[in-house]
Amino acid sequence: MPARDRMTELALVASAAFLPLCTIPGREAEAVEAEGIDSSLWDKLLRANVTPEGWVNYTQLRGKDAADLGAYLKIVAEADPAKLGDVNNQRAFWINAYNALCVQAMIDEGVPAEVPHARVFGTNIFTQRKRKVAGTVRSLDDIEHGILRKDLKDPRLHAALVCGARSCPRLRPEAFRGDQLDRQLDEEARSWIGVEKTEKGGRKNYLDRKERVFYVSRIFYWYSEDFGGGDAGVLDFVTKYADDSDREFLAKNKVSVEYLDYDWSTNKQ
Repeated sequence: MPARDRMTELALVASAAFLPLCTIPGREAEAVEAEGIDSSLWDKLLRANVTPEGWVNYTQLRGKDAADLGAYLKIVAEADPAKLGDVNNQRAFWINAYNALCVQAMIDEGVPAEVPHARVFGTNIFTQRKRKVAGTVRSLDDIEHGILRKDLKDPRLHAALVCGARSCPRLRPEAFRGDQLDRQLDEEARSWIGVEKTEKGGRKNYLDRKERVFYVSRIFYWYSEDFGGGDAGVLDFVTKYADDSDREFLAKNKVSVEYLDYDWSTNKQ
């Protein structure tokens, strides 16, 4: 995820039950395609190795499932998303590609305790780990900032892109599909805002009604412009995807926003 405009912020934090999927029985065996780009291998890997809460079985992904992950990355390497046409097909391809490449980057680093995101010295998987994607060698930051945030804008993307850290939104345990993307992104936004929990059991984003403060992910601070700019835009987004009870409270009360510290610990099971 990083390399962003918020590098100073990263330096400060570096030390420092979910929405059900609407899937059809037997879908695991189907080929999941977007106009010819087959994501069925990625779909199979996610279903086998990611919990409903988004925790990842890296041991199995770098063990018995390594060949399938490699095969999917070869598909991604040679794909031509320009031929996909529909913008949601393109978004789905690039989200899947980003998440799969991040998983592979973590494996290449030996699945460290913390996501490598060094600003100056050390490893930064978001800028230094590069692979061929759609015919061009790219970094994770190239995909996120140069393609998705630049040309395929949608604030819900931040609920779907997973950088490998525990403070990230969950890794959805199925592949994204262009023909279902609006539903999938809505589900991920609602899950991230209203349901998902940290390793210690607290919510990743939560409303403190006594203090009248909505505590939100640091992602909203780093990318406030993607949510309309400033606290007001962030609050509009979280209100839209909050659960009914929180949304009712937000409609009746003046609430401020505060940004949580980021936990870069790896999202492994």
